[in-house]
Amino acid sequence: MSVNPSGLAIPLFLIFMLLEFFVLKWQGKSLHRYNDSVNSLSMGLLLLTSDALLKATTFGVFIFLYAEYRVMDFASSELITWVVFFFGVDFCYYWFHRCAHEYNILWGAHVGHHQSEEYNLTTALRQSAFQYGFSWVFYLPLAILGCPPEVFLGQFAILKLFQFWLHTQSINKVPLIEGIFSTPSSHRVHHAKNPVYIDRNYGGTLVLWDRVFGSWQPELADEKCHYGTTMPLDSLSPIKANLQHWSILVKDTLYTASFKDKISLWFKPTGWRPEDCLQYSSMQQVKHIDDLKPVLQHDGCVERKKYDPQTSKRMNAYAGFSLVSISLLAVMFLFNSPVLTSYELMAGVFSIVLGVTMLSRFLENKFKFWWVELIRWPIFIGLFLHLATAAYPNTIQQTITIDKPANVIFEYVTVPTLWHEWHPQSLSVTPELLTSFAEGQTFDEVIQTSLGKDDMSWDVEVNNPNLQWAARAYNHTKDVNIRLQYDLKEEGGKTVFTRTLNYEMPNFIFHVANFIYFKRHMTDKSLHSLESLKGFVEKNK
Repeated sequence: MSVNPSGLAIPLFLIFMLLEFFVLKWQGKSLHRYNDSVNSLSMGLLLLTSDALLKATTFGVFIFLYAEYRVMDFASSELITWVVFFFGVDFCYYWFHRCAHEYNILWGAHVGHHQSEEYNLTTALRQSAFQYGFSWVFYLPLAILGCPPEVFLGQFAILKLFQFWLHTQSINKVPLIEGIFSTPSSHRVHHAKNPVYIDRNYGGTLVLWDRVFGSWQPELADEKCHYGTTMPLDSLSPIKANLQHWSILVKDTLYTASFKDKISLWFKPTGWRPEDCLQYSSMQQVKHIDDLKPVLQHDGCVERKKYDPQTSKRMNAYAGFSLVSISLLAVMFLFNSPVLTSYELMAGVFSIVLGVTMLSRFLENKFKFWWVELIRWPIFIGLFLHLATAAYPNTIQQTITIDKPANVIFEYVTVPTLWHEWHPQSLSVTPELLTSFAEGQTFDEVIQTSLGKDDMSWDVEVNNPNLQWAARAYNHTKDVNIRLQYDLKEEGGKTVFTRTLNYEMPNFIFHVANFIYFKRHMTDKSLHSLESLKGFVEKNK
């Protein structure tokens, strides 16, 4: 795929977050904290950035295993396939999620999602940037079982989208589905650090797995959830949030005298540390002396004062402006990530990572490296303008077999004056010549599009009789370039006819509109025209 549509989800998520904020205000609740929300959204941007760089490679492994080692065949067009792998994807998610809570090494890739001491829709986007680097392995058995890649992608998208609405306190228990499907109530339990709630309700879409494997816990009326992790982050830095647990593991690995502990501590229960590390002068690693006690994450903890540094209104406004700007860049960067050059990828990662890091420092009143913004903003603005105004290439290629010799078809389709007979969008061509247009010849065309009439100027580039014909056009109305190519291959009196249309979208807005609507519309029209061509030629030529 030449685009990554996940980037388009960012504006939709932001709209729902604002809606939740106003609903809670209407309910008389204040469950958002500005700095916490900015921190959660910053971490979400880092997650999407890392996913854009990782998913193409990891999904390639899934496709390889499916193609070479699957033991069963399922058709993606059959309902049973979608039903089976709805449960399959959810089952694999349950076990990744549970393991991520129970083992040190995986907790380091998941802890960021739980560090927020608030619980609202911004928490849904608060994810570790490294989580997908581990989680994808848990889904590989589905490829071997025969899950078609397109079904996996669809079910995985459903799983992730379903979980978004779970991160809210504006919805109480949902009748009929509690204890079957994940709900905001059951997921509040999962995020709570109360000892009775800690490490429960791992299910993604379903909580049936929790019931089967003994990790189910309903929300109790007399036990209010309080959120965060057993070891507090006490920072707004998304970098520290992503590295907090792993940094402790690395330091313990280097310090402990036991070689066995150097290896095993990574696979011990979450929060376990070697005895000599607990005795070490670990005030360099933790801020509270109580954290030196060997208390595991799954023990939970009582409520405590939240980390809530205060800064000026002016700095809050600057952080908000920065976050909105970075989010807009992230939309364009993520959407185009599959086709960006290595330099564009580096510039995008630099702008997003450094941007959210600096705004988190400013919200904590840390201004020592303020001058870094003087370097970041020019790179940011340059990349922003480049992605917003670049011309984006697209291709539509379709093939049809026509029961006529190649020379008959070639002599017909290379006469643009006759295009209107089989391509209804072609309204008129000048000059009106009834011969094949040769290399170097030019002509003008008026076409009908979904947005009105467009004026085109064509220049024939290739005229290889009975094999290939190509022409390049400039659309004066849309200010875009187009290249049309016909390829013909005769096989036993019939002809395999291929039509390839390469066209550009003049800026990012049109690029998105093309992905959402125009390309699908043009593809349907093109296929219809090829079928008309086949019918006309076979009947009249």
